[in-house]
Amino acid sequence: QEISNALLEDRVEVFLQPIFSNSDHGFTSAEALARIRKQDGTILPPGRFNPLAEENGQILQLGERVFEKVCQLLKSIDTKKCGLHYVELNLSVVQCEKQDLAQRLISIARKYQIDPGMINLEITETASISARKTLLENMKELIDYGFSFSLDDFGKGESNLMYVVEMPVSIVKLDMDMSKAFFQTPKAKQVVRAVVSMAHGMGLKVVAEGIETQEENDLIIQEGIDYIQGYYHSKPLPVDAFLEFMEANARAV
Repeated sequence: QEISNALLEDRVEVFLQPIFSNSDHGFTSAEALARIRKQDGTILPPGRFNPLAEENGQILQLGERVFEKVCQLLKSIDTKKCGLHYVELNLSVVQCEKQDLAQRLISIARKYQIDPGMINLEITETASISARKTLLENMKELIDYGFSFSLDDFGKGESNLMYVVEMPVSIVKLDMDMSKAFFQTPKAKQVVRAVVSMAHGMGLKVVAEGIETQEENDLIIQEGIDYIQGYYHSKPLPVDAFLEFMEANARAV
């Protein structure tokens, strides 16, 4: 009921977590994350509502609402002033199973006259398992229109290297647990290095998620990872705070 009311009363918000680009030495992208603001003004975290929304199908409305909010944001801001190259948006497994996914997202992007190159859509390995033919057809249509894709949470669950081979993605995002393991065991370090080498050999970029300390940041930079995301740089921020963060850091570069 809280999810339904939030959709009706426009209380679904987008928070954005800045992503640091090693090649640009600055923040050039961000991941958009759904939040629900309760009527008392407090924030309902995604861990509370996402699993239920996935289960009962409300994730379709939530995902589309977040996509539209991101389009509204991109339409309303000066992306060059804040140094924003693109925004990452997660697609749920349920969305990926819908045959009209591409048409619906393209329709929203056209409504706001958004450059599709400003949006990178994240899929997970789970999404690529279920209804693969439908997903691939949607991905082709969206890529042809100008969107790009990331493979999110790589290394979580039953990782299959064929996902990277078969899915037309341009970015691989290392799961937070894999990033953490890199700093803890020699085996994990070798696995991460192999993934980075493989991805770069295929012309893909790599994002390390879950970087929380300067030591982790400095060590992961040495591995040639392209993008860094995590609390070391910034937690997910409401839109106004995010824009202030990006503009301040754009001036500092």
